[in-house]
Amino acid sequence: MSSFAQTASLLQTLMGNLMSSDNAVRTQAEASLNNEWVAAQPQTLLGSLAFLAHQAPDAQARAFASVLLRRIAFQSSPTAETKEDEHTVWSIVPAEVHQAVKAELLGALKDETDRGARHKACDTIAEINNNEGENEWPDLLPALYTCAQDGNPLLRESAYRVFSSCAYLLSSQSVDAVNTAFIGAFQDSDAGVRLAALQAAVAYILSVDEKQRPALAAMVPQMLSVLEPLLQDKDESSLVDALSALIEPAEESPKLFRSVLGSLITFVTTIGKNEELENATRQTAIELLATLAESAPGMCRKNAQFCQSLVPVCMQMMSTVEDDEEWYTTDTLEDSDNDENHVFGEQTLDRLAIALGGKQLLPIAFNYIPQMLGSQEWNQRHAALMAISSIGEGCYKIMRAELQKILELIIPYFKDPHARVRYAVCNCIGQMSTDFAPTLQEQHHQLVLSSLIPAMDEAATPRVQTHAAAAMVNFAEEANKRVLDPYLDTLFERLLAMLNSPKRYVQEQAITTIATIADNAQEKFKKYYGTIMPMLLNVLAQATDKEHRLLRGKAMECATFIALAVGKEVFAADAPRFVELLTATQQSVTDFDDPQASYLQAAWARLCKLMGADFAPILPVVMSPLIASAKLQPDFAILEADEDPESNYSAEDGWEFASIGGQQIGIKTSTLEEKCTAVELIISYAKELGVGFVPYAAEVLEILVPLFKFYFHEGVRTAAAAAVPPVLASVKLSGDVNALRQAWSQICDKYISVLASEEDDTFTLQLFNSFAEALETVGEQSMTGEQLQAFTNACVQQMTKYHQRMKEREEARAAQELDEDDEEQLAEEEMLEGLTVDEVAKAVHAVLKTHGVAYVPLFQAMLPVVLKYLNEKDPAARQWAICVFDDLVEFAGPASSQFAGDFLQPIAGALRESSAPDLRQAAAYGVGVMAQFGGDAYADFLISAALPVLVENVGQAGAREVENVFATENAVSAIAKILRFHSSKVGDAQGLLQTWFNALPISNDEEEAPATYEYLVQVINEQPDALLRGNDPAALKHLVKVIVEALAICSFSDELTKALVDIMQKTLGAFDNAAKAALWAEIPLEQQQALHSKGYF
Repeated sequence: MSSFAQTASLLQTLMGNLMSSDNAVRTQAEASLNNEWVAAQPQTLLGSLAFLAHQAPDAQARAFASVLLRRIAFQSSPTAETKEDEHTVWSIVPAEVHQAVKAELLGALKDETDRGARHKACDTIAEINNNEGENEWPDLLPALYTCAQDGNPLLRESAYRVFSSCAYLLSSQSVDAVNTAFIGAFQDSDAGVRLAALQAAVAYILSVDEKQRPALAAMVPQMLSVLEPLLQDKDESSLVDALSALIEPAEESPKLFRSVLGSLITFVTTIGKNEELENATRQTAIELLATLAESAPGMCRKNAQFCQSLVPVCMQMMSTVEDDEEWYTTDTLEDSDNDENHVFGEQTLDRLAIALGGKQLLPIAFNYIPQMLGSQEWNQRHAALMAISSIGEGCYKIMRAELQKILELIIPYFKDPHARVRYAVCNCIGQMSTDFAPTLQEQHHQLVLSSLIPAMDEAATPRVQTHAAAAMVNFAEEANKRVLDPYLDTLFERLLAMLNSPKRYVQEQAITTIATIADNAQEKFKKYYGTIMPMLLNVLAQATDKEHRLLRGKAMECATFIALAVGKEVFAADAPRFVELLTATQQSVTDFDDPQASYLQAAWARLCKLMGADFAPILPVVMSPLIASAKLQPDFAILEADEDPESNYSAEDGWEFASIGGQQIGIKTSTLEEKCTAVELIISYAKELGVGFVPYAAEVLEILVPLFKFYFHEGVRTAAAAAVPPVLASVKLSGDVNALRQAWSQICDKYISVLASEEDDTFTLQLFNSFAEALETVGEQSMTGEQLQAFTNACVQQMTKYHQRMKEREEARAAQELDEDDEEQLAEEEMLEGLTVDEVAKAVHAVLKTHGVAYVPLFQAMLPVVLKYLNEKDPAARQWAICVFDDLVEFAGPASSQFAGDFLQPIAGALRESSAPDLRQAAAYGVGVMAQFGGDAYADFLISAALPVLVENVGQAGAREVENVFATENAVSAIAKILRFHSSKVGDAQGLLQTWFNALPISNDEEEAPATYEYLVQVINEQPDALLRGNDPAALKHLVKVIVEALAICSFSDELTKALVDIMQKTLGAFDNAAKAALWAEIPLEQQQALHSKGYF
């Protein structure tokens, strides 16, 4: 180490310059560090930093050396050739340097006397250990055990600080031993040790398998014992750290808190009510209970004190809103108080209502709301109104029944003497317009609008005026245009007046509200077009300074909504100038924070929707910035725990930070949102322009497909998957088959690769859906044998995973250990997985549809997992398996018969499942495709096993009930197919034909109806007496009713429609006028009206 000691002195001088307040000195030092040390002598650098971290004479230097060591060791090696190269500086230095660094760090762990420097050394030890392979630092665990038992509290704290970042080090110990060690540490005489032990215990709980966590529940009461002394000692910083540590296990394993919930409620509400404590302390404590409510609502509902204690605390917090002159005089409406207690109280009350529901929360809230509304204190009235708006979504069912009374309770506050209360009632009405739509709009519009619209006149208090207009947006978005029509004139008059306000934010809101009103009014807005459109164009042309950028963005939004409302012809005269103004604006947008950019993208998209193919010449202007946004990469920042993110990474700029392993990891979420929006707009342009999008298809596909693995933002991944099929469809419309196949060949493998390994069920669902749509777009024989095999493997892998989860749920339910929360969670999982396996089936359908018989040999690999589902008791599982087989028969024809032995008996059984109509439908559909496509191999099964059950099913008393109608109609269709393709094998074909005719009509299943009615036309034309029994009046009347219902409800080809109309008119000719009138009287009026509207009479 002597060589490191020598170089360390040189390095220490450089470190001093790195901490200099002089930018020039610091910049030069950073260049020297990177060029002369990291690139030229990384092993010397790491060894010297470790030496300084242990032996530098100054504590600040030791701390900084630890920080630098951690940062540099795990940054990309200067020898890395690409960003994807995973080599770090640590990975390229020799093993002896690793040993030297570790030795010095263990020395620091033993010898360091400064608490701050010790913390930095511990964090570096943890980082290095986390990046090493298993058992590559064998000296660390014994050293930590020694520290944990040392008489020096700094050493004891250090052990637990490292364990909190490396909890897996304890995995080799028994749960009981770990429990005992932690419980002892929770009772340590030193507060720092107790806090570090709490944080380490949390990390340990989260690191063990979920099934092992209940065994750790005994540790939780002891963990909570750490909290009370911190409150007594008024150590709020440590108390916040302790409470924050408990939030993640409250979210991940809330049942661990069951035994301590009562005492936790008491402790937390004591903090929440204590106005002498810091906001952060009170809010973090309440956040812990709010998290439990969201993670285990059933557990919290069962504790009567939960809502009883927490709701008043939230209401108290909401009452702390203060009057502020700036609220009245401000020229901007940027939120600056999101960390204030009154805002936190509103948000928490909203979350509690959604989690726990109205039955629990509403009575308690309304114990306080009426008396607060009657208070002489304006902030009490304000809080009551904000509480009503906060709880509406969660208490929807109960509040909807009392909506008239609640509205009558709050409407008078539009005339409250205090402006902040009038603002709150606008907020309340706006939120309720969303939460209780469309009931509020349909039944209470006069009561609401008679007060809300006049509030838009309150020019003397522009904040209230603006919020009233904002509430109008919520109302109009959910209102039927019939409801809003009588109010259009008075609304437009007030909004025009608001456009003349001296406050820019009032003008901005007026424009937004006009856009919403136009979107609602549609063609009725033509009346106002000539007044408003010139004003909007003038804003875009004249208001060019920086402070009017948001106003211009809103004007673009409003103009395009109005254009869509009034239509292409009305807008045509203004379109060229509008396009010119948008183009000029786009060229002027250079600042990254210019709000016009997002408004421009949305405005172009709406314009494209309006103009259709005429937009194609404008597309080059739009696509360049759109593609740039779609290519954006996430911005990251890594800060030390004690650094202030706001100094360089403002939340206003879209930065969000989370504490992980002693560091703050930040990501710029605004960049991700911009990227997501861009990808979503690509979908819009590809769909609207079709072949006009082709020039950009290749470049866009190169961007989209890698985004399947863009794990930073779920919305980006989902939008990328949804965008691929319409882009491919645009290429297909061009007629260039080679280009389409070439594009697909590069995409298909990437689809399958992600499908095989994806763990997120929501995205798995989306990706299978996207794959199926894309494959059907590309068409037949578009996958190689290797791709088909890889696709099959991916399906098997996913379906095996879902089958295992299904069995685990069955076992959990059989053990009868599930409570309400567990059952809710299982039900949610079940629903999502059910939707996902449906999409897997659709993807298999697409492969079979496009590859037919060629896929049959590969189906053998899928058969075992399909049979697992087929043999389950769960009807949904069997339905999935039968649907897969149905598709195999439909698209592989007789070649499918080699697998029939496994499926026919289960399908016959499924036809008799009276309590599972969806399963019966799948089975009946399968019988139909066997009859139509399966050939003679299926004939015996069809005639002897399936047909008798089908006849029985269509004749059941409840066959036409809502839950049974699709199964019944598929059975009727299947009988038709048996008659059509196997009539020679039916013993009494004439009797079966009559049974089938009597079972008509079918009008709900749009897939089966056309083939069924084609057969009806065929029979009527070829052997009418077989159905009509010599023009028996009852048979004729039935035929007319069947055809009328079909024509009124279904959509058919022109040829089939004409044939049905001809038969109906010919049949009606057999009735005299009286009989005809009597027949029409028996036909539902809506069906008669539908026939007239379609021009059949």
